[in-house]
Amino acid sequence: MFTKFMNMINDMRPKQLIALAALCGVLMFGLFYMTLKLSTGEETPLPIVEKEAPVEMVKVVVAKQNIPVRTRIQESMLQLKEMPVTAVPEGAIKDFSTILNEPARVSIFAGDVLTQQKLFGERSDEGFLGTIPPDCRAVSISVNDITGVAGFAKPGDFVDLLLVEKDNYSATTNLLLQNVPLLSINQSMSASVTDNGSEAINNPTIATFALRPADALKLVSAAKLGEIYLMLRPFKPQNMYVGEMEYTIESVTKPAPKPEPQPIQQPVPQIPTQQPLPSVPIKPPEPKIDIIVGDEVAQKSDDVQIITPQPSQQPKPTTGRGGPVTELPIIPSMPIIERPPIPSGEN
Repeated sequence: MFTKFMNMINDMRPKQLIALAALCGVLMFGLFYMTLKLSTGEETPLPIVEKEAPVEMVKVVVAKQNIPVRTRIQESMLQLKEMPVTAVPEGAIKDFSTILNEPARVSIFAGDVLTQQKLFGERSDEGFLGTIPPDCRAVSISVNDITGVAGFAKPGDFVDLLLVEKDNYSATTNLLLQNVPLLSINQSMSASVTDNGSEAINNPTIATFALRPADALKLVSAAKLGEIYLMLRPFKPQNMYVGEMEYTIESVTKPAPKPEPQPIQQPVPQIPTQQPLPSVPIKPPEPKIDIIVGDEVAQKSDDVQIITPQPSQQPKPTTGRGGPVTELPIIPSMPIIERPPIPSGEN
């Protein structure tokens, strides 16, 4: 055994012998140190175990349900959850009021902690939708080099819109809308600017504006009726708005209107006025009275001559408790008619 060990040492290279010697030296030093510790009787102190400090907790806002991208955050979608401070991500939301009605930049799943990075912090971060004012809608019309101010109207500028209507012999221009914000032109939301100023947009074809719904309807209808021209407003206009304006020009080739024939007026025949008819006094009906004696008619009213007093002889009405009272006409007395005696033999 010893012979094999010696042969192994003889076969080693000088570097291996140096490393073996260093290892043996370290082992001897450790053995010597442990021998001295045990001989002195000193006990090796145990390591002190420190108590863990309490974990600091904080309340953060988490999603109660799945929130799709670009959805406006509502309070019913959120809840507060207590989490360790070390587990809270950077930019975590801790109050509902700071994010209400803000759109989500990405899809948020139930249980996710809401952070500023998951929401649109500014309206410009929302892209094209962020450029539309809350009370407006985006509407587009077709333009060209002439109607689009030769391409000098750029996104972010304000323009006035003109409506031009024409027929065979005249053209009328109306001031349709004023101070309209231009959102984009040729589907571009940014304007290229050179060192010496603004650069015109080549071949403008589509212009998009931000308009209130009523003005959007007005613009679309006007675009079907005639041609829309853009008027580029200066940076600081002298008058923000002007009154309603309209101008009509007629062509010199318009034929003169033909005079209309005047109708011949016929004389109106005069209708003679009717004279009022003379009033005829109405004779009051004469009363009819029959006199009956027993079971026979002694005298009929046809046999009685009623004497009506003349107007001058009419008695004057007297006033009674119920109003004016007129005396009745006088009926003449009738002769007494004697009946024949009844024979005594008859009962």
